[in-house]
Amino acid sequence: MADNDIRTERDSPAAAGTAEGVRMNPSLPPLSSFLSPGDDHRLRDMLAFAMAVEAGRPLAPNGLDTLRRDADAALEGYAFRSLHNRVEEIRLAAVQEHIGRLRAPPGFVTLVNANLVALVLLAAAAALGWRHYGPALVAWVGS
Repeated sequence: MADNDIRTERDSPAAAGTAEGVRMNPSLPPLSSFLSPGDDHRLRDMLAFAMAVEAGRPLAPNGLDTLRRDADAALEGYAFRSLHNRVEEIRLAAVQEHIGRLRAPPGFVTLVNANLVALVLLAAAAALGWRHYGPALVAWVGS
C-alpha cells in the first residue's frame, strides 16, 4: 500500500469505521446513492450525505429526497447570507471611498473669520443705508 494512495487508505478496514471521531452508521446508504448523475447538484448531494452522517440514524423511505431538499435550503440560505454580507461590504467600501474624496470641514478659526467678515459687511451696509436714508427715517419716525 502506497503512502499517498487515497483509494487504498479510504477502502482499508481501519478507515471504514470512523472519520475524525464521527462514527459511520452502517444502515446509511453509500455516498454513490446520494450522488445525482452529472455535476449540477454535486454540492447539494455531498451536503445531503454529510447531513445524513451527522444525523446518524437510518433514512426514512423518502429520506434521501428530504435530505436533498434540506441541503438545497441550507445552501440557498448560505448563498443569501453570503450575498447579503458581500453587498454590505461593497456598500461600506463605496461610502468610505466617497468620504475619502470629500474636503475636510472648515475649522473653528475659519468659521469665526467668516462670521467676522459677515458682521463687517452688515455694518458697512447699515452705514451706507444710514447715510442715504437716515435723516428721512428719523423725520418719519418723529412725526
